Amino acid sequence: MKLNWGHGVAIALGCFMIFILSLLYFAGDTGGMVTEDYYEKEVNFQDEIDAEKRANALEIKPEIILQANGFLFQFAPTTAEDFTGTIYLLRNDDETKDIKTSIKLNDKKNFLLPSVKLVDGVYELTLSWKENNKTYLIKKSIRWISQ
Repeated sequence: MKLNWGHGVAIALGCFMIFILSLLYFAGDTGGMVTEDYYEKEVNFQDEIDAEKRANALEIKPEIILQANGFLFQFAPTTAEDFTGTIYLLRNDDETKDIKTSIKLNDKKNFLLPSVKLVDGVYELTLSWKENNKTYLIKKSIRWISQ
């Protein structure tokens, strides 16, 4: 059998399709959502923007201190008594390592997230709290390294 230019084009297209399909196969599952309630969060996105602006406008912002025993979240001494808050630590590589906890301040207006819950790596922190009927939000990347 003699090969002509038509056969060459067909072979080239076949090789290209095999290459593209193998890329898709080896890329793995990259279509997962970051959060399960993505669409609900999208509706409330303007509220998040406003909460971030309020947090950035604070004179004394909460501090996140890396300690050997975990992350210490230190709030202003003037934090109100009606304070409620939540900490989300999301891992981009494995959602089973995500952490969600409510904030319970001690008398020094601190909250310790113990190192037992943390795994080495980078977390996307979402710190949200409400006091005096106003919501505040801080988002940032933090890295935990066992000490």
